[in-house]
Amino acid sequence: MVRRFVIAIFLAVVLCVASSAPSGAQVASDDPVRFAEWAVSDMTAAVGGAARVQSLIAAGGAVGVLLLLSPLDEPLSRGARSLGQDMPQRLRSVFHEVGNVKMACPMAVALFLGSLTSSSERFQDAAFTSLQAILLSNLATNGLKLVVGRAWPYQRIGASSLKPFSGRRSFPSGHATTAFALTVPWLMYYPRVETLVLASLGLGTALVRVADDYHWFTDVLAGAAIGAGTGYLLSRRHRAAAPRVSLSPAVTVGGGMGIRLVISLASP
Repeated sequence: MVRRFVIAIFLAVVLCVASSAPSGAQVASDDPVRFAEWAVSDMTAAVGGAARVQSLIAAGGAVGVLLLLSPLDEPLSRGARSLGQDMPQRLRSVFHEVGNVKMACPMAVALFLGSLTSSSERFQDAAFTSLQAILLSNLATNGLKLVVGRAWPYQRIGASSLKPFSGRRSFPSGHATTAFALTVPWLMYYPRVETLVLASLGLGTALVRVADDYHWFTDVLAGAAIGAGTGYLLSRRHRAAAPRVSLSPAVTVGGGMGIRLVISLASP
């Protein structure tokens, strides 16, 4: 019941925003092959970018911030529990489900497949980017979970309990990663007042994961950064995509058959 409610809310907001977009944003698309090209180029860029000096500096800075905040994990987590204690149980369940990758990923797949029947290239691109952000960010998060091996708060052995490759998976938060990866691309493609509802889904998910003792504060902070960062970077790449080339059958004036070549120099 809760999952159906989450799906209905998310789809209602997305479809409302997409349908109310200015007419100039509606562009007929006959080039779905671009999604395969993006998937390959994005993975190549991710692998190559990971070794760049700027990327290493950014990663080092992020680790430094988390280390500085880690002594505050327990008091900040207590604050989150206090803040979330009056939240209705039904709403807490909704926020938990938003970040559940087993729910969010199939929903994103269904939304992307459905978008292919739309005449809006912008809508298609947002749906694909959201799905791709979920998949890529969860790869990063699950890799870190494996390496870090941090204990969950409910185990009551402290925020500093780290045991790599132990099966402990508190850091980073997968739910926070998924919730922000799901929603940030829609905020990027449709920066409207209505999409702020989607932003509240990620924030609510981060809050209840700490409030219900599933994660420490820095767990959800790192997860949110991974999910939001992935969604943001992918959206920027796709919106500034290279010129697109598409081929389609064409009928000439004399009744002959041919091939039409279309080159689009503008991003949607």
